[in-house]
Amino acid sequence: MAPRIALLGGRPSVLRSAAELGCEVVMLAKPGVYDPEAAGRWCVEVVDVDLGDQEAVLAAGRALQARLPVARFFSPAELGLVAAARLNEEFALGGNSLRTVSLLKDKSAMRGHLAGLGLSPVRFRVVHSADELAGFLTELGGPGIVKPLDFGGSADVHRVDGPHRAAEVWSLVEAAGRERMLAEEFLTGHEVSVEGFSADGVHTVVAVTDKLLGAGFVEAGHSVPARVDEGTREEIAALTARLLDAVGLVEGPSHTEIMITADGLRIIESHNRAGGDNIPELVRLACGVDLVRAAVAVPLGLEPWKDELPAPLGGAAIRFLAAEPGVVTGIDLPTEGLEGVTLGVRARPGMVIPPVTWSADRVCGDVIAVGRDAEEAVARAESAAARIRIRTSPGA
Repeated sequence: MAPRIALLGGRPSVLRSAAELGCEVVMLAKPGVYDPEAAGRWCVEVVDVDLGDQEAVLAAGRALQARLPVARFFSPAELGLVAAARLNEEFALGGNSLRTVSLLKDKSAMRGHLAGLGLSPVRFRVVHSADELAGFLTELGGPGIVKPLDFGGSADVHRVDGPHRAAEVWSLVEAAGRERMLAEEFLTGHEVSVEGFSADGVHTVVAVTDKLLGAGFVEAGHSVPARVDEGTREEIAALTARLLDAVGLVEGPSHTEIMITADGLRIIESHNRAGGDNIPELVRLACGVDLVRAAVAVPLGLEPWKDELPAPLGGAAIRFLAAEPGVVTGIDLPTEGLEGVTLGVRARPGMVIPPVTWSADRVCGDVIAVGRDAEEAVARAESAAARIRIRTSPGA
């Protein structure tokens, strides 16, 4: 009998993978934030609920379980991770514990937990005012960074060069409606993300991904595999395993961000979900491992997890398209020189392009490319992206 599962949010690729595994998929999501065509094709039911309202999500999950029970609640979306863990624990459905998921979700709690273990030391403090931020920066004696305690997508992340900038930055924090932030020392170096998968408490590093940052700490692209030497990769894998053991992760995908600094590796943050920004697709293309499928198949026992990874297939890269803010008036696309390239242009005439302040503002689309290695994939993606012109006019 096909397992019935609940997905708290879900991109079309997630819905399709679960349905192709034979699952009856019920999706809990807010109207307008999911693809209705994909939902109609791959879901047996959609429950309308705002994932940002945890109490509403819990109520919807409990009502679903009372009416037509599911085998497991999964959340491919950041907003639904804690609610999914809470429902799984409440109904004894298995999976990662609520403690583990909550620890990963709360960046300050995770910082404190790691500090208590002496793992990847980073100076930090939760601050509630410009004065508290200035005091922390004075103690640091160098630049810092402030970020929300439990949000993603590079939203409301600010570098602060010193206590003299605290009031200016805190005004931005207050304008965003936030009352407390996590302040940390500003790490410099080569930033990567680690795409992992855990089964029965054993962690496998499937890929290490290079990150290209744009303005305001919003990612402009990624490539797999990361251009790091084998010794560094082994150190990254070992640190990731220590982190996941420390928080008690036992199953499913993980996405961990690490900075390679002059003083060694430093953990930035980690999540018990696959990476965003189409990173799972890059991993599939470059490594031959489908993390989206495994996220559902392995915990349900539908497919085994093989610790021994297949031979690498090559490299893969994504570059996000950008345009001047305004209304799209026209789009020019290249027709040649697209070997190994897939154009994912979402901009359309009449669409409003906002300034890019966080990941969700990257509405123009992307370019994904494959190659013999990451260098070739990056070159192909950047060449194609440079030849795409999205014309806009000011105003909305």
